[in-house]
Amino acid sequence: MTLIASEPAGDDRDIPETPLALGLAGLTPFIGLALALALQHPVLFGIDAAFALTAYGATILSFLGGAHWGLALRHPAADIRRALYLGAMVPPLWAWAALLVGGAGGLALLAVGLVGHGIVDAARSGRFAAPRWYGRLRLVLTAVATIATVAAAVVVGYAG
Repeated sequence: MTLIASEPAGDDRDIPETPLALGLAGLTPFIGLALALALQHPVLFGIDAAFALTAYGATILSFLGGAHWGLALRHPAADIRRALYLGAMVPPLWAWAALLVGGAGGLALLAVGLVGHGIVDAARSGRFAAPRWYGRLRLVLTAVATIATVAAAVVVGYAG
């Protein structure tokens, strides 16, 4: 039997260990770089911590857009497929804008993008043939990444 994206593979309510572990591990740069900035270490190993956090967040936001592109590839409904393709382009463009703005403004812009994408994923991922656990995972990851990014934006804003 060939599965398509709209067919759940077994019980898809519980978050599998691998995506959970990888998602939580992916929070390490958000937390670590935000802490470095909060502890007044704006340069860490010769790297600007604010820029590193913005760049990492931009990478993650682009990755999340790619997840929607992947969902679109095999979605059976043409109208949803088209919307997913178009929507998948918003996160990397938003992330690029955050990189161009830089500093506290770029971090704030990034936080807004993370929240926006997290809301879309949590509210609509089931409609896009993602497993039911995906929205819950995204809420947790979005909350932590956003808190770290907002905290870093505040620290950078006050320091600058």
